[in-house]
Amino acid sequence: MELLEAPRKFEKDPKSDAGKRTVTTPPHILPLVERHACEYSGTVCFVADRNGRQVRGNTIYQAFVRARDRVGLTIAFHDLRYTGQSLAAATGVSLVDLKKRLRHSSTAAAQRYMHAVEGRDAQIADALSKLAERGDASRLPRTF
Repeated sequence: MELLEAPRKFEKDPKSDAGKRTVTTPPHILPLVERHACEYSGTVCFVADRNGRQVRGNTIYQAFVRARDRVGLTIAFHDLRYTGQSLAAATGVSLVDLKKRLRHSSTAAAQRYMHAVEGRDAQIADALSKLAERGDASRLPRTF
């Protein structure tokens, strides 16, 4: 736990060993990550202050709030995790894959982070029509 009034910052391990993992970054995000690494990262920490030193968690949160307010959103920082999991679910992957991506040990935990994505119902209806066009719903198409 980081105390804001403490002069020293420290890192804390994740809640469980499952939290120590590699998560593959979507390829379209990599140029942004690389740009940040080149222009703003310190030698030790990816998120650093102007002098290359580690920043406090509250500093990151305040930057998020400024960015969120600038674009007119009303989401919480933790909603980013929900959004990521919901968008991953919208790609059509299995619940098992979603559980593995966020390292959830239970189905209930994985489902807590999944929310319906607007417009997905229309895509599902379209996929059902494509199944019907084939005349044999027991033979699923390779892709929708």
